[in-house]
Amino acid sequence: MTLKNYFPIIVSSPSGAGKSSVCDAILRKCEDVEYSVSYTTRPIRGSEVDGVDYHFVSEDEFKNMIEQDEFLEWAEYLGYYYGTSRKIIQEKLSRNKFVILDIETKGALKFIKKMPEALSIFLFPPSMKELERRLRSRKTDAHEVIETRLSNARHEIADSWHYDRFFINDDIEKVSDKIIEIIYKKSEGKDIYG
Repeated sequence: MTLKNYFPIIVSSPSGAGKSSVCDAILRKCEDVEYSVSYTTRPIRGSEVDGVDYHFVSEDEFKNMIEQDEFLEWAEYLGYYYGTSRKIIQEKLSRNKFVILDIETKGALKFIKKMPEALSIFLFPPSMKELERRLRSRKTDAHEVIETRLSNARHEIADSWHYDRFFINDDIEKVSDKIIEIIYKKSEGKDIYG
């Protein structure tokens, strides 16, 4: 298969709807795709590794990077900053790789404005009840944080119409296969909506 162009792939969803799991499945199945590791000011969790899961930086470092225009997008979410490095994206694309980004909707919408060639995918949870169950079963957040995440989910879902395609994430393997199919269709200049 001859690929015609490479582009960023944005995957967004409410927290707990499975975007990280879908991104991991795509990365496992597709050697043409590499992950964009975001920068964040939030504390490292459990088994996370700096430079693998996120680039963990101080708020001062992050703000300096904003001033230096090092981010294609950045946003504040639940009191922490998250951003996508312009340099990382450009480097991966120049090596003829697709770059997958696991980012929330505010950041995604900023990114799409700067790189409209990006493929944007929004993942819906099977239901709000299932989303709440997933968030509570993680046992990583306080009750108030879960309530904030559920409230944010409603706003994120309302913004989903900005995305190229969307899926109900009720089967990680099937959803990831559909996204891979769309990636190659877009790369070959084919219709991704049919």
